[in-house]
Amino acid sequence: MAKRYDAVVIGGGHNGLVNAAYLARSGLTVLVLERRHLLGGATLTEEVVPGFRFSVFSYVVSLLRPEIIRELQLPKHGLEILPLDGTITPLDDDYLWRVNDHGTTIRELRRWSLNDAEAYEEYGPLMAEMGRFIKPILAVPPPDPGKLSPGEWLPLTPLAKRFRDLPKRLQTTFIQLMTMSAADFLDQWFETEPLKATMSASGIIGTFQGPRSPGTAYVLLHHYMGEIDGAFRAWGSLEAGPARSRTRSRAPRWPRARRSARRRRSPAS
Repeated sequence: MAKRYDAVVIGGGHNGLVNAAYLARSGLTVLVLERRHLLGGATLTEEVVPGFRFSVFSYVVSLLRPEIIRELQLPKHGLEILPLDGTITPLDDDYLWRVNDHGTTIRELRRWSLNDAEAYEEYGPLMAEMGRFIKPILAVPPPDPGKLSPGEWLPLTPLAKRFRDLPKRLQTTFIQLMTMSAADFLDQWFETEPLKATMSASGIIGTFQGPRSPGTAYVLLHHYMGEIDGAFRAWGSLEAGPARSRTRSRAPRWPRARRSARRRRSPAS
């Protein structure tokens, strides 16, 4: 095995593996170092309790960019995503159930509040529209705020033009989403506490902040930017868990790549 590599990736989580695959695909020799005996990081499914398998950290999949799935041919190597039908919020003597079927969700919300059911009809399409506006940014390299060169900010020019063309109401919503907390933003729309609590949770995932922390309203948009197999606003789970996909997969051999190496070490030095 070669002793010198063009790139060394520390950590065999999903981000590290994607980066390593693209580097190898471009023709570089790559070494991935992982402390554990398993690859996958936060996306792993493990048997934490005998007989029961759990997703260790990643509870759903949806924001995995479709171009990554396509370019790395992930379905060919074992990726299979099952659509997530909905969520349920258990309470002491009741529950709140939201599913993909819009009519069923509206009837459920009417049990709690006619006003909230009516507001939900408007909230969903508005957030979906904002999600479509924001989603292209996810593929744009962020500018370096420490550099004053205009070239650093050129990739954001199309966003500025699109923002200028938005209706005033959507411009206001965009500013609110970028600056407000998830709780304050939802307070403008709904009155039912279980509904607001459930939706606020979507605004703090992965942020290490609380639902009243400024800026968490933007994270609410992530649940309206999901995509599975071209279906916008779709969420899902890996079939039988990521561990199954790992055992079925084989390292792809990129035509343009020189020999790409993956090494597992435990512990990593």
